[in-house]
Amino acid sequence: MKSYLKFLLFSVVLLTFSACEKEAELVDEELYKTIMIELTILNQMDRDLLGDREKTELREEIFESYGVDEQKFSRSHEIYQSDIEAQMERVREIQDRLRAERDSVQAAERKYRDETKPDPDEIREQIRNRNRERL
Repeated sequence: MKSYLKFLLFSVVLLTFSACEKEAELVDEELYKTIMIELTILNQMDRDLLGDREKTELREEIFESYGVDEQKFSRSHEIYQSDIEAQMERVREIQDRLRAERDSVQAAERKYRDETKPDPDEIREQIRNRNRERL
């Protein structure tokens, strides 16, 4: 009976240490969400915007910039996905952050267009100048 209790105690201690090691392998949840946002944006990028660069090269740059290797991120992703409810909440937050980023970019584009938009007098003058050049 004593050997059984020793074995049980040893097993609990061993499981506790292995669980702590597994947690240490996880990418921090906020960092995980940030990387997911960047990977989502990269995956949606038009091929023309990439120029001569490959998506795999840019993925590596994303991981490198955050000091996370792709294997650690993948393990964290699997662990985070194992809790479906919590992962769904993360996905909702990521979507909200992506929408906010999109809205910010669109607002900046509108502001730029408004600031660089010529007034009607400038447009008329440009048309007159073109017509004069043709004559």
